Amino acid sequence: MPARGRSWDALLASFKAECQARNDPCWLCRAPIDYTLTGRQSLAFSADHVTPTSIPGGEQQALRRANLKPSHYGCNSRRGNTTRGQFPTSRQW
Repeated sequence: MPARGRSWDALLASFKAECQARNDPCWLCRAPIDYTLTGRQSLAFSADHVTPTSIPGGEQQALRRANLKPSHYGCNSRRGNTTRGQFPTSRQW
């Protein structure tokens, strides 16, 4: 996630308002997001970076609206810094 600052806070507030108005589901699991929840609750809204900011090249995408997708806080946390489809597992198969 990008460093906290006015630019990020403004982008996040605007993005959340857009998603809430359309009632967008989580882009990872497709289940509804409870936009009334806040903080680190599993079903709360979170802005997921399609290109994670922690991987090479991701820092340039941090404040780009096109790099954000709505997700649950829990789904976003489980995804970590992987790309979609590369979710970490507990063991090697």
